[in-house]
Amino acid sequence: MNGYNEFVSKLKNEFNSFLTVPKDTWNEIAIRNVNGLAGEELRRTVSLETRREYGAFFTDSLLANKVLKSFAPNFTYKSIIYDPACGAGNLLISVSDYIQETNPNFKCESQLLGTDLHDEFIEATKLRLRINSLLKQPTQSFKVYNSQVKKSYSIVNADGLLTNEFYGKATHIFVNPPFNQIKPTEKLSWSQGKVSAAALFIYKIIQHSNPGVSIIAILPDVLRSGTRYEKWRATVEKECKIEKTVLLGQFDKYADVDVYAIKMTKRIKSISDIVKAQSPASKKTNKNQTLSDLFDICVGPVVDNRDEEDGPSRPYLVSRGLEGWTIQKEIKRNRKHSGKAFEGPLVVVKRTSRMGDSHRAIATIINVNSPVFIDNHLIVLMPISKTLKDCKKALIILKNVKTDDWLNSKIRCRHLTVKVISEIPVLKKSLNI
Repeated sequence: MNGYNEFVSKLKNEFNSFLTVPKDTWNEIAIRNVNGLAGEELRRTVSLETRREYGAFFTDSLLANKVLKSFAPNFTYKSIIYDPACGAGNLLISVSDYIQETNPNFKCESQLLGTDLHDEFIEATKLRLRINSLLKQPTQSFKVYNSQVKKSYSIVNADGLLTNEFYGKATHIFVNPPFNQIKPTEKLSWSQGKVSAAALFIYKIIQHSNPGVSIIAILPDVLRSGTRYEKWRATVEKECKIEKTVLLGQFDKYADVDVYAIKMTKRIKSISDIVKAQSPASKKTNKNQTLSDLFDICVGPVVDNRDEEDGPSRPYLVSRGLEGWTIQKEIKRNRKHSGKAFEGPLVVVKRTSRMGDSHRAIATIINVNSPVFIDNHLIVLMPISKTLKDCKKALIILKNVKTDDWLNSKIRCRHLTVKVISEIPVLKKSLNI
């Protein structure tokens, strides 16, 4: 991150020029320094490869402000707000502005704590917080302000994944942790191998923070909706009361990943039976039908670029070029495979899906006269009744706008999962066949 020192030097010069530059001119430059410029300079001075390695993608100030307004945290003069992965300080600046807007009498400098692994970011955070405060100061008070507040911000070089004195002080935690994949240094009960750094950060925050601490986090949507993180979600819900979640869409125009924000409070005492409440047995009491009640659902088993072409040759169904909302009675492509083949009628759904698509779950009925092999880019729905009628029901359900709305709220990952397709509600009022 050494390249970022160029921006840090600019910040120092801007801060020190406060008394020598006309106030209006200084303000214009300062506003950029505390808003979007930090992220722009990161992209300019640090390679994309390095940013991806460390998960260094700064939260846009507009996004941070939106999250605070959505959750409306109650900060008082006793509140201590800690960002354990503060980067260049965007979240702490938004907290400072939010406090000043909601209670102008608060002097919140001593209430803001931050840690980061990179010295360059630590220096940038300190300078940007001071510049942001100066924007609200009359010129003549600069000397008094500078002497009293210069050392008040507690922003230090430390690893937010490890316990530190700030966790013991914090009443609130506001964080947008790195999203890169990392290998944990310890065995986790909720995952194996590499995991999202964001998931590990939240897990460690919960471990290190005090009961009653309010946690607000901006996280990749895969943690909310991905099958792989089911155990992580159960762990979080066992230790914290989830108060609210807000879907935020794409992180920014430079990082094509959907995110959400969550507000939760660490429980005084963990709830050990939370997993039982989510067990399959409890779901049986739910009277609402889902697609899993009508279909056996799985992912197509053929991985074309990995599986050898051994075994019988059969029609081979792939996602590319497959027309949605139709009944396919012929498949022109053939392939050899030694694994499972499927007999129609059945329904396939394209796994690739994202917000903004006209339909989230594009489906096709397959009704050919011979068994077919199906590629792993498709999700297979085999009707338990073995009837074409139920396949047609599935197309009606999947094409319904209510299903699109349900999927948009449930999953924003780029690929649909068997679990989320299985849980799609059966819209009985729409099934006028």
